[in-house]
Amino acid sequence: MIEINFNYIHQLHHFLLSRTDDELDFFFINEKASRNHIYQEMRNEFQKFGPVSKKKTLDALEYIWATKNISKYWRYILPQEIPLDEVENKQQFLHDLFVTLAGREPDSAFDICNSKIVDAVGPYGLNIKD
Repeated sequence: MIEINFNYIHQLHHFLLSRTDDELDFFFINEKASRNHIYQEMRNEFQKFGPVSKKKTLDALEYIWATKNISKYWRYILPQEIPLDEVENKQQFLHDLFVTLAGREPDSAFDICNSKIVDAVGPYGLNIKD
């Protein structure tokens, strides 16, 4: 049984969460340069994770990809509290983010039936160094 914890994805949002409103006003999520910038910033955060946390993050993203119901889980991919334009092609955004982090294509045959969604976070938060 693969445990899927979407909270690992949230750890990638440091770049967006640390921007001021003025900086976000000039960040256009649907422009290629802005998307590439966010992918690289998320990759920089991802590189700080330990091997277990990297796997859990990729499992969560791949689970979302395999469900083919990206809109249901979209709030995990980009935080709702950040005032960004609506992403025009969410499927492509998720695909490109996954490829940037994993260095491979997402597996559409990811075993969602053998997966269990958990929301557990320890008393001190997630240990992303694992």
